[in-house]
Amino acid sequence: MSYRSRKSELIIAVLLALAAMILPACSSSDNGAAGGGSSNSEAMYALSTEKSSLASVESLAEYDLVIQNGRVIDPATGRDQTATVGIKDGVITKIAPGALPCEGDCQVVDASGLIVSPGFINTHTHEGGGMQFVESGQAYVQDGITFWLGGNCGYSPNGTSMSMPAWLDEAELQGLYNNYATLSGHNTLRRNVGIGFNKPESPEQITQMAAILEGDLAAGSFGVSYGTFYDPGGTKEAMIALAKASKAEGGMAASHTREITFDLLNILFPYDGPAFTPSFYLSQKINLVIFKDSITEAIDTCKEADIPYIISHLTDMAYNGSITWALDTIQQAIRWQGLPLASDVIGYDTFKNDFYALTRYGMIPVGTLFKMAGVKPEQFWMAEDVFVDDELYMAAYERMTSVSQAEYLAAMFKAGRAHAGPDSDSGSVAIWCNIVDPVSTMLAIKRPFVFMGNDGGVGRNSHTGAVDVQPRSYSCFSRLLGHWSRDLGAISLKQALFKATIAPALWLGLDKKGRLQEGCDADITIFNPDTIIDRAKAEAGQLDLPPLGIEYVIVNGQIVVEHGTFTGNTPGKVVRRTWQIPGNTRQVIALYHKRFPLLPF
Repeated sequence: MSYRSRKSELIIAVLLALAAMILPACSSSDNGAAGGGSSNSEAMYALSTEKSSLASVESLAEYDLVIQNGRVIDPATGRDQTATVGIKDGVITKIAPGALPCEGDCQVVDASGLIVSPGFINTHTHEGGGMQFVESGQAYVQDGITFWLGGNCGYSPNGTSMSMPAWLDEAELQGLYNNYATLSGHNTLRRNVGIGFNKPESPEQITQMAAILEGDLAAGSFGVSYGTFYDPGGTKEAMIALAKASKAEGGMAASHTREITFDLLNILFPYDGPAFTPSFYLSQKINLVIFKDSITEAIDTCKEADIPYIISHLTDMAYNGSITWALDTIQQAIRWQGLPLASDVIGYDTFKNDFYALTRYGMIPVGTLFKMAGVKPEQFWMAEDVFVDDELYMAAYERMTSVSQAEYLAAMFKAGRAHAGPDSDSGSVAIWCNIVDPVSTMLAIKRPFVFMGNDGGVGRNSHTGAVDVQPRSYSCFSRLLGHWSRDLGAISLKQALFKATIAPALWLGLDKKGRLQEGCDADITIFNPDTIIDRAKAEAGQLDLPPLGIEYVIVNGQIVVEHGTFTGNTPGKVVRRTWQIPGNTRQVIALYHKRFPLLPF
């Protein structure tokens, strides 16, 4: 290397050190869970590259695991190069273009032709019931997920039979496949203080719920989640009070919104043209959206409590063209009010839910719901047998054929004449719904404040012990990278990785996760960009098919998945929150603009 070229590289490194002030870098003083820090990660990357170029072999370091020959992508710093990653005691200790020594018990992973990425962060999911959360984590890790946040949609993992501190203590005794944290559910809190379904909270009961929540937060809960869709008795007053209690202890909030939004304009004047054309976008600028208060209630709660807030699985709650209004409303609240708002999407077109809950417990005619959502009967099929007057009415995986059929079934449930089989755990009966518009997903994932959450969970039938799982438990991040990014081109590979790693890490305050940097936790996903794809489907025998193309998943420095096979390692940890959730959406957006300056937002 000439003196002039070395001088130029040193000048570039110094300029980066002076200019890049956005991100905290990992350091040995961080604990993997705490927020804070203001070191310059880009400058560290530049300087380490300069040093590494002077010597291709690092001879002094010792490693437990070395990943070599892979394309290392770190969305936080912009690193994208073929490099070697050295790991010691669960921490990334070296990233260098050249070779690293691997002696003794050190393992070598040859990542030739593969992408080495920070492990994926799942912002919205479920435990699956009791200690079943271990199996849920096992499903998630196959999708490259190294950290996940449970306790969503208003339901705490501990239920009413165990306190949150006791739950977390018990969870720590389990062998975990990935890192796990949880929220505390509003609906569970309601049950804990004796509030019945669809009953409003009294001021005294709100005070009692807040006291329980404060204990949960002290034990390490990340915050409070709402599920007023499932129990509409929850009041806005209670939501705000619990949000304030969470905020006071440094926590966050997340909600499954109260109702689904619909755009009546698309019912009166259906748009059948191609997506992503000027006429399509024009059609999205005028709306007659109903149930807007489902979104504004969440925004108001965020504003009143000044609390970091995620509006959950947005594309599953905004139908018939209302997704653009929902996204724009959230974006405007971030931009003009400075609110710490974010959202997430599942990225899967089909979900399973309770039939009677979806029909709003008989409050809205089913035919009207079909029209408002812009869906057809054949987009629904039973997830289990359903009986009317004790006679089989529809078998599992049998599709709906008419609106009148769905209307009749809803009427029978309202009359108490319909039920699932004797071994069912459903409130009414479970049904598959293939109704999430792919265009809505493509519009949503283009926004930098939208994260990914699989809304999954592996449960077991309480009567038979049979596995109960949604395909999306295996099909969130592999589908993001394979289907939405590579196959459809909705966003680039690097945008997808930004969304899966550093964006939620920054927002949640996970300072040592979501990054591939020296000093960071060795949570790493290694995948083939040409073959990664989801396979699980809402069909018999295909519910739990793991994705293809995810070759290695490393959690806390140990290989958990190798070429699609479990190694037997369970190094995951329960992450108890001890810091204030930053929820700095503007910081996420600023970094997005820095990484993708030519992309509109």
